[in-house]
Amino acid sequence: MISLLTEPLPDCIEADGRQLPIVTDFRDWVKFILLLGDKTLDDRMKAAMLTEWLLTPQPLTREIVEGLRYFCEAMPLEPDRPEQDAETEPYAKPPVWDWEQDAKYVLGDFRRYYGMDLLRLDYLHWWEFKALFLALPTESRSMERIGLRGTDLSKIKGKEQKKRMAELQRRIALPFQVDEDAIAEVFGGM
Repeated sequence: MISLLTEPLPDCIEADGRQLPIVTDFRDWVKFILLLGDKTLDDRMKAAMLTEWLLTPQPLTREIVEGLRYFCEAMPLEPDRPEQDAETEPYAKPPVWDWEQDAKYVLGDFRRYYGMDLLRLDYLHWWEFKALFLALPTESRSMERIGLRGTDLSKIKGKEQKKRMAELQRRIALPFQVDEDAIAEVFGGM
């Protein structure tokens, strides 16, 4: 775990026994996530494009891809987050967030709760952005959408409440198509 208050935020990844400088602005990492989800690009094109997050040209290796993934996930910010276990989680769950479709809610929430205009900021480290995003209050539009999309309808008791929640989920649902092979190929198939 990293202490955001006392430790410098990383500007490198460790891969192949070296520290490799990377871009760290939040906009670049939102683009990284969008790149991985882009259905118009094949896995080779995506893998080739991952080198754009390195500040010094490098041939892409498995360790570099893993380092980029680790940085993107910012795991040290969430040490108590359980790893997904294929045996306990036998099916993929629909997404609860989309950085393109939900961008307006992030912009509004950051302005409302933090007084930050994300469109006019010169720079914001990805991990700081992610920490602020995760700290948005539950009543923020972003967290409200995540909460609605992530609600398990089978756990709602009342018939009318369940019907109402199902309608809300339908209205804000995100496209959902699991391509496990593509995800595995980008992150581990090198």
